[in-house]
Amino acid sequence: MRGSPVRFLAGVLLGLLALGGSGLATAAAKQATKQAAGPAAADTAGGFRIDTVSAPRRGGENRFPIVAGGSEVARAINLFLHSIELQTQPGGDSSAAFAALPRTTLGIDYQVVGNSARLLSLRIERLEAGRLRHPRGAGWTFDTGSGRPLAIGALFSPEGYGRLRQRVATQRVQRVRNLQQTLGQDADDENTTAETLAIYDDCLDSIRGDTLTDDQLFIGADRIVLEHGDCAAPDYLDYDVLRPLRVEIPFTELAADLNDYGRCLLLGSGRTPCPAMVDEGPQPGSYAGTIGKRPVTVVFERKYDGDRISGSFVLDRRYHRLEGRSQRDGKAKLYETGASSDELLCEFTLFGKPDGRIEGTWRSLADNQLQPLVLKPLR
Repeated sequence: MRGSPVRFLAGVLLGLLALGGSGLATAAAKQATKQAAGPAAADTAGGFRIDTVSAPRRGGENRFPIVAGGSEVARAINLFLHSIELQTQPGGDSSAAFAALPRTTLGIDYQVVGNSARLLSLRIERLEAGRLRHPRGAGWTFDTGSGRPLAIGALFSPEGYGRLRQRVATQRVQRVRNLQQTLGQDADDENTTAETLAIYDDCLDSIRGDTLTDDQLFIGADRIVLEHGDCAAPDYLDYDVLRPLRVEIPFTELAADLNDYGRCLLLGSGRTPCPAMVDEGPQPGSYAGTIGKRPVTVVFERKYDGDRISGSFVLDRRYHRLEGRSQRDGKAKLYETGASSDELLCEFTLFGKPDGRIEGTWRSLADNQLQPLVLKPLR
């Protein structure tokens, strides 16, 4: 290769920003600087105070958000974020908060994207080995009335969600087409151009058929933002110059596509807390309860396309991962696995109740010990 792909494609990117760049990135950075600069950042109107837990790391500092205030909703959000991103529980000293990070994670930081009386939206950004120039950003947005994490589909009517998918795909395809046309006119570095064009040729089908369920969702003061996953493999991220293929849409342009819950959260229509649709079975969010007589906290992370569920639980001060599937009539089965995915350690059989509670059993597969389980959502 005759030149650096980073230097060559930087000029291409500058031209493309005018065709599809994001204004939210700048706005989010300014808001994050204001809200997360110190250990006790100032409130926004009606929003949470976001504190910061931090600890030194090689070459910098690890930082992570703490929702202040001590309410059940704050506890639910903190438990969810710590369980997923740090694989631990909130509390303890700052060094312990980051002790369970994988060795491949070189640093972690956050930004506050939106913080209002109805929504809290955060970006958790990881610096990972092999991706030093390409941090990975995860988006988490919460209903501040319930503390539940939001999936993009929960905000839209079925027809509106279909229109959203089409709109997002159209914008992303157009950005790729613009890039292909621009690169086709500039053959200064043929090898770099060929690599970049090949990446996006392969990615177009994924972009067109994106269900949005794996996109990162951010909600700012007046718009939603969806970020697509990488088009390139880790070793080729220098050529993935459009990552993360961000699309942003003002709330006002979505009004006809939102359901009542989405209009309540995004447009401020209706009473608070905003009444969400009640689905069967375990829902993403934070729960507390008992296994037998032992206290347990459980976080259900995501529901994926189909019936898969992922999560975690803390029992006897130990963190455990969970994977499983939802079944009919609100029933779900999840398992803790050992060193290999084939080694099953315990089984959760769960039944969702109309009021959001979960009942069922926990069974140790080593000795077939069976205990009753009761969970209530934190909110």
